[in-house]
Amino acid sequence: MDRHSALAAMAAVHGDRSATSATTPSATSSTAYACVEALYVYPVKSCAGVRVSDLRFDADGRILGDREWIVVDGRGELAWLGSHPKLALVQPRLMAEALLLCAQGQQPVRLAREAEGASTYALIWSPDERRMVSHRGRDAGAVAAQFLREVTGDDLRLVKLDRSAALSTAPNALHAVSTGSVIELNEQLAALGRARVDVRRLRPNLVLRGMQEALVPFIEEHLMQLVWRDGEGWWRRMSHAAACERCIVPNVDPDTGHVQAGVDAAIAALSAQRWPGQASRFGVYLRPPTGGSISEGTVITMELDF
Repeated sequence: MDRHSALAAMAAVHGDRSATSATTPSATSSTAYACVEALYVYPVKSCAGVRVSDLRFDADGRILGDREWIVVDGRGELAWLGSHPKLALVQPRLMAEALLLCAQGQQPVRLAREAEGASTYALIWSPDERRMVSHRGRDAGAVAAQFLREVTGDDLRLVKLDRSAALSTAPNALHAVSTGSVIELNEQLAALGRARVDVRRLRPNLVLRGMQEALVPFIEEHLMQLVWRDGEGWWRRMSHAAACERCIVPNVDPDTGHVQAGVDAAIAALSAQRWPGQASRFGVYLRPPTGGSISEGTVITMELDF
């Protein structure tokens, strides 16, 4: 059975077929069901993720506490795992009024949740303008910079982005993958004689799993929207925003900060089977609701288009 037939068969088993769509009409649409396997926030962009029991969304449809801080290099440019893989060893912890920076063998650094340092600017690449664009923020200070230097060996600084900058530089608010897709990736890696990886390599916010059996690999790429009831009893929706194009970041081992070449190539090979001639992709970006939450273990209705 080919992949398209597998998707259709799964949808027919798990849900009702429908000729209508909440987004773009499709010749073939359906519903299926999944469960929230895991949830992650990334308080500092490019640093380690934090597994949480729920994600909460603000009035702008952003995940509270996610990617509010960034790391910049000596030129003031955004540092990322491709250039500074040891940032994966920095483990941020969000507290009610503070951000705690931790790393093995290092004394933790406690910072005010609302940065109190000097006003500064960070240079971040704009895909639309195809150039580095300056954004306002506040420097976290010398102690945070020393912590980053001891962990990574590089002269880096921590910056808390202004709200407007955080909104404009990360338009895709939530990254979702399924366990079925990770299983498929690991089978590809095993066939190539490479070590298996866990979902943290893909840096998702939301991990979906099947209810009683594994989801069809890459079914998330056919999502129109997710629907669920949150802890307050409100029905919430997340709609499809964009495909997630992949770079070399999945090569970085989150436990060691070492680069293990080949994971990106395996992702690209699988992507080429599904999307020949297009950029390598794995997972999707979703647009969260304006308010509400989603919790680990929540049952979700998936509205699909394929």
